[in-house]
Amino acid sequence: MGDEQFKAETAYQVSLSLFEGLLHSGLLSEEEFTRARELLLTRYNPPLGRLFSEFG
Repeated sequence: MGDEQFKAETAYQVSLSLFEGLLHSGLLSEEEFTRARELLLTRYNPPLGRLFSEFG
């Protein structure tokens, strides 16, 4: 994994973690969380995040 891919993966994982916290605290619905995750995948195009999102 190159530097740019690593940065994209890190930014995706940090952002996703924030949205997961909002979901678990009840501030986001499942639908909103799913949409946020899709937007993050599009924005960052994380190599591992994209792979794992296919299983989740």
